[in-house]
Amino acid sequence: MKNIMVLLFIFVLSSAAFAEKPKFLEHRYEYKLEDVLKADKYEKKDRYWEAYTGGKLVGYILLSKDWTTQHVGYSGKHMETLVGFDTKGTITGVKIIFHAEPIVLIGLKEDNYDNFIKQYTGKSILQGMSVGNEIKMDAITGATVTAVVQNAIIAESAKKVAGTAGLIKYAQQKGHKLSKKFDTLTWKELMDTGAVKNILVTQEDIGQQGGKEPYIDLYFGLVGPPSIGKNVLGERTYAEVMESLKEGESAVFIFSNGPGSFKGSGFARGGVFERFNLEQDDRQYVFTDKDYKILTDIATKDAPVLKEGGVFIVRSKDFDQSKPFKLKLIIGYRSSNEKKFKPVISEYKLPDKFMEQ
Repeated sequence: MKNIMVLLFIFVLSSAAFAEKPKFLEHRYEYKLEDVLKADKYEKKDRYWEAYTGGKLVGYILLSKDWTTQHVGYSGKHMETLVGFDTKGTITGVKIIFHAEPIVLIGLKEDNYDNFIKQYTGKSILQGMSVGNEIKMDAITGATVTAVVQNAIIAESAKKVAGTAGLIKYAQQKGHKLSKKFDTLTWKELMDTGAVKNILVTQEDIGQQGGKEPYIDLYFGLVGPPSIGKNVLGERTYAEVMESLKEGESAVFIFSNGPGSFKGSGFARGGVFERFNLEQDDRQYVFTDKDYKILTDIATKDAPVLKEGGVFIVRSKDFDQSKPFKLKLIIGYRSSNEKKFKPVISEYKLPDKFMEQ
C-alpha cells in the first residue's frame, strides 16, 4: 500500500510538472503605446489608436490580437504584437507583448527574437515585407515557422489598419464568378493561358554546382475552375477536394520537382508550412497540416514530373479567387554548411477564360 501511495504521489507531481510546462515557454511583457510610436496624445479608435503630436496626426498603433488572431506560431498560440507606423506607412516600432514560441529549445535566446523584430522599424508596409528579402532570417535562423508567422502577423495587421485609416485602397472587384464549364486542356494550354504558373530556381541561382539544372521547379494554380482543377487533379481527386470544401473556402494546388522542397519540415514538427504563403490585398494566408491534402500524381499527361505536391485549403471566406494574389516562397538551402534562404514571389491572376462572362 505504501509503494502504491509513493507511485501515486510521483504520478501527481509528474502530471503537475507536465501541466506547467507550456507556461514555462510563455512570455508576457508590459507595454506602453509610446514604446512603438512617441506622441503627445493617443486617441482610441475601433481596434487601433491614432497618435498626435502638436495637434497633428503622426501615425497609428495597433495590437495584433485585434486583427490577426488566426495566425498562430509553432506553439499553437498567437504572438501578440504591438505595432506603430506613421502616416506614410513607415513602421516606427514593434514590440512583442506575448509569445510561447519554444525558441529556447533550439538554442536561441530572447535577444535573437528581439533582434529579428527590431529590423521592422523603418520598413514600409506599402512596399512589402517579405521574409528572406526585406526581413532577414539571420537573427532567428532555425525558427523559420516563428519568423514566417510573426511576419504575417505584423504585415497583415498593419495593412488592415492602414486600409481602415485610408492609407491603402484596394481595387474592388465584385460580381465575378468562376466558370463551371469544363474543357479538356493540355498542360501547354494550361501554361499558355496562365491557368498554371511556374517558379523555376536553378542550381546556379543559389550558387550551387549544377548550372541550369533546377533546384526547385514549382507549379501552382487554383483548383476551383473545372477546366483547371479537373485537368490537373483528375476527375476523382477534383471531386473529393471540392466536396470537402465548406462554404466560402477555396483551394490551390502546388507541386514541384528538383532537390529543393517547398513544403519544408515545419508542418511535420509544428503543423505550419513555413516555406510558402499566399497574399491578397491586406491579407496573408499561412497553411497548416489541417489545410493540406497530399498530391502524388498530375492527371494531365504532358505535365512535368511531380516530386512533392499538395492541395491546400484557404479557409478564409475573404479570399477572392477572381482577384490577383501572390505566392510567396522561401527556398531554403545550404551554402558552405550555412543555412540560407532565397525569397521568390509570383503573382497569379485567374484568366478571364475561366470566369463567367
